[in-house]
Amino acid sequence: MDSNYYLPWDKIDDNFDLWDKLPQYRWIHNKLELAISCGHNAGPIPVLPKVSGYYCLRPIYNLIGLGLHAKKIWIDKDNMDQIHEYHPGEFWCEWFNGPHYSIDYEWDNGWKPLFATEGFNTPDNMIQFSRWVKIVPPNIKLPKFLDKLKDNKVLNIEFKDSKILEVHLRLGNLHGDWHGIEDASIIVPAWQSIYMVEAQAREQQGWKFVYDFDHAFAGMTDARIGFWYR
Repeated sequence: MDSNYYLPWDKIDDNFDLWDKLPQYRWIHNKLELAISCGHNAGPIPVLPKVSGYYCLRPIYNLIGLGLHAKKIWIDKDNMDQIHEYHPGEFWCEWFNGPHYSIDYEWDNGWKPLFATEGFNTPDNMIQFSRWVKIVPPNIKLPKFLDKLKDNKVLNIEFKDSKILEVHLRLGNLHGDWHGIEDASIIVPAWQSIYMVEAQAREQQGWKFVYDFDHAFAGMTDARIGFWYR
């Protein structure tokens, strides 16, 4: 990793720090507006979609991240009673299939990928990823409106295939889960419910462990206490 991007933990900002530090870019935290700007079929609660189908329901703002309160739901385009069951601070967006990417970018006369990973989870649990694997950055064309963020110098973008899900004003891999272990090829979240069960076997298999108990938030039933990596 370029040493220019190494920072100790106590110097790394999270999304909620950047809300106050970078007020000029607060618009990027609005996930509904981001989805609409990307051309996705999306709308706020209690607006009904024009077509019945599967949608991803999640908060319009979520400065914690982690997929908190995100879920896959079926919405009937004529069921007004159903749509009123959801929180007015949420929005729906068309459901995307395909690989889940997290890519760090730097500005160099355009957004250039620095570090890319692919995460694996299931539609019925979008918080608990089973693993993240370092990959060669896929060639994804970014929308021009992201050039408005060039003075920020770095971004992290999460995708479903080539569809943008979230944009962060920080390096989500190098200053996030892969901080200090960027030479690893795979990291596996260690969930509290199974840590003691799997710890001995993983150690015998040559896995190393990094402690990162940082995500015991409301909406998580099983805290992540760190990562296994190799």
